[in-house]
Amino acid sequence: MILNLLQNGDYETARAKSLTALQENPENAELNYFAAWAHDALGKDAAIPFYEKALTLGLTEAYKKEAYIGLGSTYRITGSPEKATLLFQKALQEFPENNALRIFSIMTKYNLGQEKEALQEAILLLTNTTSDKDILSYKKAIQFYAQDLDATFH
Repeated sequence: MILNLLQNGDYETARAKSLTALQENPENAELNYFAAWAHDALGKDAAIPFYEKALTLGLTEAYKKEAYIGLGSTYRITGSPEKATLLFQKALQEFPENNALRIFSIMTKYNLGQEKEALQEAILLLTNTTSDKDILSYKKAIQFYAQDLDATFH
């Protein structure tokens, strides 16, 4: 029921119901994740402890990926990019093919002042995932130049 509320965008009702359910079952990973999701969707950084607890208690693979993204993104936008970086590194070890995690990790690197590395990773991700014919026609050159954006050749 709470999942349906979340999927339908009724975040306030989902938040209230998840908090009520957690009073009876505080060690339920899924309920903690649902509470985090609802708080996050409402723009409340109170989502953080719910995400953290849900991940500690253990989630299914699908929910775990989403919780990593939600928690890392919330860390990033609430001024804790260092925490976000560590979380995204762990998440990408578990889910190396998840490009959404990779994008959020790239944004976090930017926040940490690692603009060059972030841009390099974004370019490589783009060239490896796009179906744009114009970009793909220059893929090899783009990837070569992305390795050292400051390089010049004389």
